[in-house]
Amino acid sequence: MDQNTAHRGTRRVALKALAATTLAPLSACCLIQPKKLQPVCPNAPAVSYPNGPLTIDAHCHVFNGTDLQVQEFLSRVAVKQSGVLGFAARAIGELLENLAWIYAPSGEEELAALEKLSVALQTCTQEDHASRVGILKQDGYKRGRTQLRTALAKSQQLQGLKTQRSLGAFWAAPNSTEAARIEALSIVESLPEHFTEYEALSSTKAKRMETFSGLTRSMATFSVQGLINFVLQNFQYRYVSVHDYLATYNQPGSRVVDLMLPSMVDYDFWLKKGCPTFTSLETQVRVMRQISILTNGRVHPFVPFDPLRQVASDLGYAKGDSLKLVQKAIGEDGFVGVKLYPPMGFSVLGNAERDGKGFWKQSWLPDWTDREDLGSRLDGAMRQLFAWCESEQVPVMAHTSESNGPSAEFEALTDSRFWMQALNEFPKLRISFGHFGGSSPVAAGMDRSRAFAGLMNAAPSSPGSRAYADAGYFVEVISKEPDLQTVLRKLYEETSSKGDAALVNRFIYGTDWEMTLTEGTVKGYLEGFETLFKELEAQPALKLQGHTELAARFFGLNAARWAGLFPGEATRIRLDRFYGKHGIKPDWVAKIDKRAGTA
Repeated sequence: MDQNTAHRGTRRVALKALAATTLAPLSACCLIQPKKLQPVCPNAPAVSYPNGPLTIDAHCHVFNGTDLQVQEFLSRVAVKQSGVLGFAARAIGELLENLAWIYAPSGEEELAALEKLSVALQTCTQEDHASRVGILKQDGYKRGRTQLRTALAKSQQLQGLKTQRSLGAFWAAPNSTEAARIEALSIVESLPEHFTEYEALSSTKAKRMETFSGLTRSMATFSVQGLINFVLQNFQYRYVSVHDYLATYNQPGSRVVDLMLPSMVDYDFWLKKGCPTFTSLETQVRVMRQISILTNGRVHPFVPFDPLRQVASDLGYAKGDSLKLVQKAIGEDGFVGVKLYPPMGFSVLGNAERDGKGFWKQSWLPDWTDREDLGSRLDGAMRQLFAWCESEQVPVMAHTSESNGPSAEFEALTDSRFWMQALNEFPKLRISFGHFGGSSPVAAGMDRSRAFAGLMNAAPSSPGSRAYADAGYFVEVISKEPDLQTVLRKLYEETSSKGDAALVNRFIYGTDWEMTLTEGTVKGYLEGFETLFKELEAQPALKLQGHTELAARFFGLNAARWAGLFPGEATRIRLDRFYGKHGIKPDWVAKIDKRAGTA
């Protein structure tokens, strides 16, 4: 055990002891107990449909509260956002601050559980599937329910509301923030014992909210419900979250998700001055490797690269080397690609232009980042990554929405002009622009999406010849599907003359689950896009231009091309080697091989 590991372990024990002391007045049954995992059959009809259409989610997450700096993300980033996430985070911030994320399952705990699970899966029968998933979900729900109630007991703000309520002193016409806090109090106090009851209640509330017009009582209800959904999910095992995701979106006998490409994130240096998460990145990689195996190749993650961590390592401020982590995860552990998160504080290239201007002299960053050459060093780290990814044909996915950064100046680093510079230097880079420049094209307009679409080129080896974009967090498909269909139709038509670079060949399905849970309802996400593309395929203009199979391309084929999943491509060769070692035969491989004529 190295010094960092020992420090994390000591800190975890100390924090748990402190939490136990704080909770002493509560009955022993309220304390969270380790939950027992049960196997979920990887070939059960609920998750496997060999004859169905190829479906790949290129943008999702299955992390939990020990994998990322949740507290700092909510208090420093989420509160600055617009929409339901920002509103709810600001309204019930005190409740969120009192959550003890150390009670989410650590990576080591999950590895031990997955080892036992692997034995049970050897004799797993399809009939067991539904009951086993139910057991898993109930266990995770109980953990989150306990922590939310504990946080409520420690929240002076919400306890004050309880006192007002007991005195009959609630406001007759509360403003939106007051309404949100009242809603949070009501939700947490009345959390039922079983997850099925909770899901029914939250679903009923979601149906009441059809539009997001104004900060009304409905929005207060909707946003708080969504944030609590997110909190509960972050107290789950990652393995459980995979199957929660599949249960949410799969349509047995019609369409199931064949392949999830969940992204890990690394916020340690940007949000907590290099302090590591309770579950280290190396352990997270080990956990996700095992999940890839146990789900029969249905899950293959993207590993995060943080140029600031790389610079810290180069300068001796950190032991972890970000590029080495990436190379090992992709070369040995079944990972598919690399995830970048520029709004944390870096552009993909062009950082040197900010040298000497105090750009990184920020209270939330390590003191050593206030140096004259940090931008140049960040560029150097990015060039190392891109050169390797281009050489090894490794796909990259990056957050390109102007959101989810600790400041507006940092969020602006997602601009397409930085990607133009990167693609000019690395023209064959396999890149997917996560969120397509902005996840709300109906509300915010199409300018950013147009700019990123403009970087896509058809000529082989030209800059952007392997550039794509995904639909992560396009929640407007649920509430404003006709409007979103109109926007996408315009973008498809505008790019229709670009040949292989037409959007019909470059747009990829993505959900951004778990983050979308904050919206309050995500059940209709996949179905909404199915409806949208059915309508899009009927458009005469697109038919006249010879564009066909819009849905097939969007839901699977475009992602397979971007990631290099067809036979003989670099990613596929790496995965085939991984599959051979572990005896895995995924559904998606057979579907792609059939399409390629090699099955």
